[in-house]
Amino acid sequence: MLLYVRYKQRLLAVTSVIVASLAWPTLAAESKLEQQRLDYDKAQKLIDNKDISGYQKLRPKIAGYSLTPYIDYRVFSLQLSDKSPDDVETFIEQHKSFPFSSRIRAPYLDQLARQNKWQDILTFQTSYPNGERYQCHYHYAQWKTGNKRDAFKGAETLWLSGNSVDSACDGLFSAWDKSGALTDELIVERMILAFEKRNGSLINYLNKKLSSSTGKQQGNQIKTLFKSPNKVVSFADSNFPQPYKNQLIELSLQKLARSDKDKARTVLATLARNASLDDTLQPSMQDYVAMRYMTTDSDSDAKWRDSVLRQSNNAGYLERRARLAVQEADWEGLNGWVGKMSPEKQETSRWQYWLARSELATGNQEQGIKRLEGIVGQRNFYSAAAATYLEHSIVYPVSTTVLNPNIVAPYQRSLDRIEELIERDKIAVAKSEWRFLLSNVGADEKQMLAAYAGKKRWHHFTVVATISAKMWDNMSLRFPMAHRWWFDFYSDKLDLDSVLLMSLARQESAMDVEARSPVGARGVMQIMPATAKYTAKKHQIRYSSTNDLYQVGKNIEIGSHYLNELLGNYDGNRIYALAAYNAGPNRVKRWRAASDGKLDAIAFIEAIPFRETRGYVQNILMFQVYYRDLLGAEGSFLTESESNQRY
Repeated sequence: MLLYVRYKQRLLAVTSVIVASLAWPTLAAESKLEQQRLDYDKAQKLIDNKDISGYQKLRPKIAGYSLTPYIDYRVFSLQLSDKSPDDVETFIEQHKSFPFSSRIRAPYLDQLARQNKWQDILTFQTSYPNGERYQCHYHYAQWKTGNKRDAFKGAETLWLSGNSVDSACDGLFSAWDKSGALTDELIVERMILAFEKRNGSLINYLNKKLSSSTGKQQGNQIKTLFKSPNKVVSFADSNFPQPYKNQLIELSLQKLARSDKDKARTVLATLARNASLDDTLQPSMQDYVAMRYMTTDSDSDAKWRDSVLRQSNNAGYLERRARLAVQEADWEGLNGWVGKMSPEKQETSRWQYWLARSELATGNQEQGIKRLEGIVGQRNFYSAAAATYLEHSIVYPVSTTVLNPNIVAPYQRSLDRIEELIERDKIAVAKSEWRFLLSNVGADEKQMLAAYAGKKRWHHFTVVATISAKMWDNMSLRFPMAHRWWFDFYSDKLDLDSVLLMSLARQESAMDVEARSPVGARGVMQIMPATAKYTAKKHQIRYSSTNDLYQVGKNIEIGSHYLNELLGNYDGNRIYALAAYNAGPNRVKRWRAASDGKLDAIAFIEAIPFRETRGYVQNILMFQVYYRDLLGAEGSFLTESESNQRY
């Protein structure tokens, strides 16, 4: 027994040594990586203080660290004034797998322009640059180096803009003007472009540059029309040159129609009697004014509007008029408006669905059912609506993707770098790397990168890759189970459907924790700061500042409470609540008043006048279908209450 115990002790000791020896390389690697991260942070602080020599001493310690090239880029950017075109080209080539390799051209062109190194600009920028500012540098460099023909040709192109042009063009425009090439005709042409862009301040600025009596007369005419578009009738009798005269007449009438549609209609009738006007001008002006009467309480105005639109070939206008027929439950009229669309437009699932609905409503049951059956099985909202009407299961094409490591292997260094950026919470840079990688590979590689991101649980990156690769049928990748713990937690707490929360987040931010919209909405469910402040106060949620919205748990907490409040305001109706989440409760109130209880759920969604909100509601209802199928969860496209309600 004693021998057995000693043997067991020795065996355990040996085993411990073996385990320790096997673990040692992993621990050592982790320790080295952690030290590199610490040194990297020190290096960043040194560059913050512009201590380049201090960084050079530290750099050997992080030479093998995947993110070190980002600091090298910062150092190189600080030293741009000392770099030659060859130096920059070499740097770009050495770092071509990094997104900053394509960004360094712009600041270098700025640097060369500040140093008046015009020949170097042309030596460095061998292709036509992107961006107005850099095009200004490029053409000014041509002028400075003697190529006046191409420089002034570029100046004219840049000049003809309805918006203000970058100040980098000031020198180019000055030289072009002094050469006599900037004529009053070109100034007037730009004034018309400014009129089109509704840029009154630019019109006033340009008007002061006119020198000839003819130019001044024309400039004053444009300025007067912009200020008082109702004077377009007298302008139509003027000798203003064509084709600019017609263009200004149409722009002026449109401006008048936006402020006073009745006055515009009267003016339109007067202009119709002007024999000197181009025959092609009248129909487009009539269409525009008629569309201002899309919402009207006057039967005579509506009759005039429709008489105009029946002669129109404008696809967008015809769709808007068909949508109004849906809103008014005018099924016979709907059939006529859809019939005026192009054959290609009529064949879309949207208008096939509404043609079917009009047939069903007007007694043609057999044809309506047949048409609905024809769109069942597609992957879109109208197919799901058709299946629901027919009481069929909602089906759609589904594909899967199996990761092939060999296809992503050439991009492993970039992928490892992205993983390190994510690990270090440098999400904005990681997103930049991911988009750059996707932009430089083919379709097959994009699909494999989507599968790779899915395996890594890089949820937002997975969605971005599926969009880039157009993997519309790959539901498991397009709809990742991101942040599910938080969605489940707040769905339990507030008695909400977690699939609804997840679908809302997928639509709002594609599961991007650091998303920020142009209007300032933040995070996964895209909460506006004012909404966050209001919701937190009302529901006693701890909330300090907008930075809290980048914390996924806090963001979902606030977003869930706000959605729950909206659902409560609308008796649990998702259609109203989702429309209000996107467009605001006041607009939903107006839309409900316009439909006046005449519509079912699908027709109300179609009648939403904002394309963004209409698509928003449709998407989230479909996303719930996809997520429920992925989770094996029960649920219907519309609840019984939503189906039975009149809107």
